[in-house]
Amino acid sequence: MSTSAASIASPATPSRPSHPLAIIFDFDGTLADTLSAIIKLINEHAAEYRFTPLGEKDIEMMRGMSNLEIIKKYHIPIIKLPAFMLHIQNELHQRIHKVELFPGVKELVLGLKVRGIRLGILTSNSRENVKKLLQARGIDVFDFVHSESNIFGKTRALEHLLRKYGLRKEETLYVGDETRDIEACQRAGIPVAAVTWGFHRQDLLRAKGPTFLVDTPAEIEAIVTA
Repeated sequence: MSTSAASIASPATPSRPSHPLAIIFDFDGTLADTLSAIIKLINEHAAEYRFTPLGEKDIEMMRGMSNLEIIKKYHIPIIKLPAFMLHIQNELHQRIHKVELFPGVKELVLGLKVRGIRLGILTSNSRENVKKLLQARGIDVFDFVHSESNIFGKTRALEHLLRKYGLRKEETLYVGDETRDIEACQRAGIPVAAVTWGFHRQDLLRAKGPTFLVDTPAEIEAIVTA
């Protein structure tokens, strides 16, 4: 296991699970590399929704910003966000077959399933998009897929999933790629592994004090088997 996969000390960070029996994954930026497809769709509809088209420099800058900072900097009307995101999700459904999993994700998911780990997905993407991609990539083995439209936080959704599926906080691990994932898990008292191959940069993730910071899917399996 690399040093990045070690526990990161933080007073607000929940204790790590000794042996997680359930892992809840984020979808976009964690399992699937949907960013390029989403950015292309955003730019196609920028004029319609009066958003500023995004260039490569903008995208790299956004990787170091919180969602709220992005909304403020690019003057995105919050009132238009729900309709806009729904529009993007609907169009993404037609292109989801072109989206790839991140390298090593398929092996990780299938390996965890063989070990008897309960697997779930909590996402702001639509359940239909997620299921379509899972089936296309041969990893439709998750015990549940939950779609949550609230882009600013996942705490309530996490707590709901724990109750619904009878999961214990100390035996559950959440895996995500954004600072809001870390914050939601800390509020819910759930250990969290932040992945560095997704949307937010490593330094931004590290500053939030996740339980684990990982650079490859193999490191997540190492956490489970440690």
